[in-house]
Amino acid sequence: MIKLDHFNVLLVDDEYMLRQSLKRKISEIDDSFYISGECGDGNEALSAIEENNIHVVFTDIRMPEMDGLALSKEINEKYPDIITVILTGYADFEYAQEAIRQNVFDYLLKPVSEEKLRAILAKVSLKLREKYELSFDEGLSGKSAEEIVRQTEKYLKDHFREDTDLGAVAGKFGFSSSYLSKIFTRSKGESPIRYLTAIRMKEAKRLLSTTDEPIARVGELSGYPDQFYFSRTFRKEVGENPTQYRKTHRG
Repeated sequence: MIKLDHFNVLLVDDEYMLRQSLKRKISEIDDSFYISGECGDGNEALSAIEENNIHVVFTDIRMPEMDGLALSKEINEKYPDIITVILTGYADFEYAQEAIRQNVFDYLLKPVSEEKLRAILAKVSLKLREKYELSFDEGLSGKSAEEIVRQTEKYLKDHFREDTDLGAVAGKFGFSSSYLSKIFTRSKGESPIRYLTAIRMKEAKRLLSTTDEPIARVGELSGYPDQFYFSRTFRKEVGENPTQYRKTHRG
């Protein structure tokens, strides 16, 4: 089984700066929690939960469209394995108590202190380990390392023209980018980044030798929108610049 080195967290708050503050604090306190998404209201949160493997939701109690209480109720009914923590101000303390009665795991008073957040994260971590009856040496996804590598390979081949975020790719599987890189390298003999570069170089060489596309366009179609960076990378990987390669390999 795959080792799990973090749990996926969804932050739900209509105030962007509050989300960023909480995101930073969680990351600094405990890197076993990975912020896999942020939403501004409950409806957005439900959509994110449907599309991702979320383990923990931190949600503000007062938001437009769907507030934290309504969201918590929906989560409890549809996704009972997800742990929900309510964020509330002193004025809404009674609402937080009502949320606890609706099976919300716990609440945090705003502004969120590092001490209180650290305590909540410890409780959440323990609860999740008990819930899934595993330690961090076991996995939640049920996928083998080989399957994760195959899916990562496919993703890189399908999206090599895009600005690829390895952290986001790893997050889809419930892992950190460092762990994904480790199992990928062990299996393929090279890191995901090196593998991606090889795919891009192969496409660039194909385009240079078979088309009349301008160098800048070749770079763009190969995953390098910056022409100068493309030329520098191509020369480093291939041993000659794109123009020279085209002259010697055309036809």
